[in-house]
Amino acid sequence: MDTVRDRNVFGAFALMISDDIVRASASQAPEAGPAASALALLAHEPGLSIRMLAVGVGLSHAGTVRLVDRLAAERLIERREHSTDGRTRSLYLTPTGRIASDAILASRDQVIAEGLSILTPDDLNILSDIAERVLRDRLQNLDHSYRICRLCCYEGCTKCPIDAELLERGVERATKDDA
Repeated sequence: MDTVRDRNVFGAFALMISDDIVRASASQAPEAGPAASALALLAHEPGLSIRMLAVGVGLSHAGTVRLVDRLAAERLIERREHSTDGRTRSLYLTPTGRIASDAILASRDQVIAEGLSILTPDDLNILSDIAERVLRDRLQNLDHSYRICRLCCYEGCTKCPIDAELLERGVERATKDDA
């Protein structure tokens, strides 16, 4: 077995699927860039603060504020008072934002389903088991979990490996107003 070749093949596969996911999800988002990730992440974790959304979408605080301003102006998200910190706002999808997020996640799921359609159910189980082991091993910390899961369909992810790994480490994702 040529391990360099195997890594190259896997890298090309991962990059191809990733590029297709980004392209498909961006086509459903109101703008290019991290808007798709922001809407999907807020569907996954309603009530996030701007700081945690910034971590998840990989923007600076200032860049995330501008993104939130644009998404709020399009009535896709809304800011609400934080339950314990008057300086912080919690971010939530509006009904229109939920529709946009659902479209983003559906396009992501379709790309993944098409990309893996050649695999048998047994192949998919093996790939899923391997991917879960890698995800759990590579998880750095709570902040990293938001970045990893930024385009996940949380309702479809029963027994989430990231949540399981965090729990095993004694770390819980922030509740709605704690983030």
